[in-house]
Formats: sequence, structure tokens, C-alpha cells
Amino acid sequence: MTTRKRVTVSLPIDVFEAANNEAGGNLSAYAAKALMAQAVRDSAARLSQWQESRLDTLEEFDRLQLDALDELNGGTAA
Repeated sequence: MTTRKRVTVSLPIDVFEAANNEAGGNLSAYAAKALMAQAVRDSAARLSQWQESRLDTLEEFDRLQLDALDELNGGTAA
């Protein structure tokens, strides 16, 4: 069983009405599902940004390796 935490939120009336109409009588479950979906999207966006930043690091590492190979081979990387 999942532990629950009671919270109070304020919503624009149109958002509340739309969500309440779609919730099928369980606004708490609907809100939990929507919040979890948003949390997953936010995490995925952060992961994507981190991966992109790592690509820059890996490209720099590759360049440094090629520079070292170039020096070992007398000026031309193999």
C-alpha cells in the first residue's frame, strides 16, 4: 500500500472542471497520474540535457586522444 499525503492546491476553475470531468470520480488518482507523468517528462528532459553535455566531453576526449596519437605517429594520426 502506498503512503498518501494530503495536500491543498489552488487551480483555475476551468482547469479544475476539466480535470474533474475527466477524473471519473477520482480526482486524486487523476492528479497523481498527471503529476507523475509531468515528473517523468521533466526527468527525461534533464537526462537528455546531461547526455548532450556528455557528448561535448566525449568529443573533446576523442580529440585529445587523436592529438596524442598524432604526436606518437610523427604528425599524422593513424
